[in-house]
Amino acid sequence: MCSEEPPVAQEVKAKKNRFSRSSRAGLLFPVSRIDRQLRKGKFAKRFGASAPVYLAAVLQWVTCKTMDMAGKISKKSKQHYISASHLQMSVKKSSVLKRLLGSGLKNRGKAVAQSQHVASPTQRRPRE
Repeated sequence: MCSEEPPVAQEVKAKKNRFSRSSRAGLLFPVSRIDRQLRKGKFAKRFGASAPVYLAAVLQWVTCKTMDMAGKISKKSKQHYISASHLQMSVKKSSVLKRLLGSGLKNRGKAVAQSQHVASPTQRRPRE
């Protein structure tokens, strides 16, 4: 029963290349995961096949623009990493991002501005 040549049906499956929807759209953000979250969230009864692709593209653009501006700000302040304050400043400086994300951006006391960050030496108590 064991033959050296695979059946024709298996040969077609082996040759068929599979590409994700993200790679077909040329995106880095996961289209299938966004599609699943849209269906799970019950935002609408029905939506088109291109809706998660468009949403993934918009999310990728917003993330890229924000991170690019935050990277420039961190480089300007001579730091090697992007902090939360850099992200906040990048959103505040861009008019497009400010319009899009401005209402949800609030200082909750965790992000410290660069000018306020001061290191003070600690004092030890003498042991009794």
